[in-house]
Amino acid sequence: MTNIQSTETPRLLAGWVAIIGALLAWSEIGVYMVALGGDLAAVYKPAVFLSLPAPAHDYFHASLVLDTLGFYLPFLVIGGYLWSVMRVEHGALIDIAALCIVTYAVMGIAGDALLFATVSPLAAMHAAGDPAVKAASEAAWLALATGAQQGLWIMEGPVMGFWALVMGSAMRRSGMPYGRLLMAIGFCYAAIFVLGVLGLWVMAEQFQLVFLLLLPLWALLTGIALLRQRAS
Repeated sequence: MTNIQSTETPRLLAGWVAIIGALLAWSEIGVYMVALGGDLAAVYKPAVFLSLPAPAHDYFHASLVLDTLGFYLPFLVIGGYLWSVMRVEHGALIDIAALCIVTYAVMGIAGDALLFATVSPLAAMHAAGDPAVKAASEAAWLALATGAQQGLWIMEGPVMGFWALVMGSAMRRSGMPYGRLLMAIGFCYAAIFVLGVLGLWVMAEQFQLVFLLLLPLWALLTGIALLRQRAS
């Protein structure tokens, strides 16, 4: 009984975290669009973004929290569980992939935290009215937004791509469902990284839209599968 319970608890935890995380991730997309009024490029227009009303910045704050809770923290739990059940059969590659998923989460949360902490102070500076202060706040926001979205988050590509391709392949060979879907997501992350490095941001954004929908879908389906799985 003790051995079954010790096996079941991590599986159930990973399953519920995956499902809740998927729902939060999809919610983040909606809240983010509301914050920017549907203009996703507004974040790169500091004069426009910093002039948004306070409720819009509140929604932006909420989207960053949801991003952390939906796209990053759940994958520490999901990744940890999959590592624990795959490492014996698939060896060192799974250990390397586990390091990659931790790195992915840290990079993503760092980007969210950076923007979360700076939106309100820079918006207050921008509203002060002094032209020099306004120009400085706009320059600071553009640097921070570009650094987070085209720096930290683009550099997630290699680590998340490696984890998704390796773990997806291991899941497929072990008979677990949705391994191919995870591999497709890994390809999207790798493609975004390559396109970003080449400066092809328009094409990179198309791939980004794909994984923003598919990654939560994979988490949701995997979470349901884990909850339905019988105790060994």
